[in-house]
Amino acid sequence: WLKPCRRALRRPPLTDRAPGRDRRRAMPDLASKKEGGKVLMVSSLDEGHPCDSIIDGSEHSYWISTGLYPQEILLELGKPSAISTIKLSTTNVKSVRIEGCAEDTPVNFHVLAEGELEEKQGRLQVKELKVQDLSNNTAGFVKLLILSGWHDFCSVHKVVIE
Repeated sequence: WLKPCRRALRRPPLTDRAPGRDRRRAMPDLASKKEGGKVLMVSSLDEGHPCDSIIDGSEHSYWISTGLYPQEILLELGKPSAISTIKLSTTNVKSVRIEGCAEDTPVNFHVLAEGELEEKQGRLQVKELKVQDLSNNTAGFVKLLILSGWHDFCSVHKVVIE
């Protein structure tokens, strides 16, 4: 009877692989501080929760609104890039729209993605939005518009742009 070759079936144990090595290359977060991203503007300010908290890579720090909708956050990416996905970690956000601008100054924006977030009674909401039109997905600036919320105040813990 035929038996499979043991050498062909042998795989190195996980401990033999170099740490952090994966077959798939992780997409860089184009908005992160590490990649050169910046928060240029927010529509409300609370000094205890600075706007840079949304791009520091942690869900434990956050920016919080000070009331009324819509709220707006303007990000500058480390470099103009093709965007495919926007990942949000928020609380009390109901409806969002993500817009991009490929010009040298953030003036003329086009819609990249829109979405509704489920009500979580103040717990963390995690939403992944896919760019609607991949033929028009290049941007150097990204605007996050929080159109409505489940409560008077909302928070944004993390924005990841890939």
